[in-house]
Amino acid sequence: MENKFTILYVDDEESNLNIFKNTFRRDYNILVALSATDGLEILKKEHVDLILTDQRMPEMDGVEFLKQALSIYPDLNRILITAYSDFDALRNAINEAQIFQYIQKPWSEDNLRFIIEQALEVYQIKQKNEELSRQLEEKNEQLQKINIDLLEFEKLKSEFLATISHEIRTPLNGLKGPLDLLKEEINLKESEKLENLFFILENSVNRLEQFALSAERITWLKAEKYKLEPESLHADSILTNVFEILDSSIKKKQINFHLELDKFAVFFGDRELITTCIKIIIENAVKYSYEKGLVDIKTFRKDQWVVMEIKDYGIGFDEKAMKHVFKLFTKGAKYLDQNIGLDLAIAKLIIDAHKGEIEIENNTEKGASVRIFFSVEMKYSHVLN
Repeated sequence: MENKFTILYVDDEESNLNIFKNTFRRDYNILVALSATDGLEILKKEHVDLILTDQRMPEMDGVEFLKQALSIYPDLNRILITAYSDFDALRNAINEAQIFQYIQKPWSEDNLRFIIEQALEVYQIKQKNEELSRQLEEKNEQLQKINIDLLEFEKLKSEFLATISHEIRTPLNGLKGPLDLLKEEINLKESEKLENLFFILENSVNRLEQFALSAERITWLKAEKYKLEPESLHADSILTNVFEILDSSIKKKQINFHLELDKFAVFFGDRELITTCIKIIIENAVKYSYEKGLVDIKTFRKDQWVVMEIKDYGIGFDEKAMKHVFKLFTKGAKYLDQNIGLDLAIAKLIIDAHKGEIEIENNTEKGASVRIFFSVEMKYSHVLN
């Protein structure tokens, strides 16, 4: 059954009430009252969508009734009906009772029906707007709570990384010294088994040390406690430094590099952080390339950016991992073994600190490409401190 709007009509003449009720009862639920006092009682008990009232009534006139009705149902539209040209009443009705329309008796059915439809349509729009505003307010509150929770979660992750970095470094310092002495004291070549065990132990210690260092860097960068020292940098000099650092791993896998460098690829950045970022990307390209694989590195100018593109032809990125490639503690990503998850997060934080951009995508055939955008201008609004 269709829900009908409810209209309250107040008039001290019962014949007027009956005419109104008989005219509109098919289309609306009609409530009537013979006095303003009765009308106010109905408003306190019943849901009403529109109020109409006569002006000239004993005890309380229509304007006063509508003023009091306004305090009960402030959102309702109110219509004043009178047989007199009472301009003072009209002015008061507009100013004090905030009426929707003023109608003179005798009213015609078509005209009054049109005004009622208009009033109810406006009321509906107001109700919908209020509901949308309420829903929007609820959504905003939910988003604020989610944002607070996310900030708290990020804070906890940073605190966790800082704590775990400290806790790992302490026992590591106790392991590395004796391990180096042991390596000097015993002849690993005499026993292949002993040499393999020692390699596993040394590799595990190095991985833990790298994890502790990565965790510490992330903590500094996220807490903005790393002071940037920007200077003019040449892409080729940064690459030369990175190749020296990664020389042994490059030679071990016999990786070939094809370089296409723009001699004008000069940008601003913190030398140590930028070197770390590029080292991370190239190290990953080497690590996930096949033996005797190829890595292409290209630098070029594009608008206000120097772009460095590092392209390998290895295994590429897992599709699921690609969606969360720069996030900490991503679960279920096949490529995120050892420290690469933290390392890519560090690379992203470094580029963000330099107001740059970094993009990663899989190549059409195989492997992946990383593009880093460095600013050719000093874009820092502040330095981290």
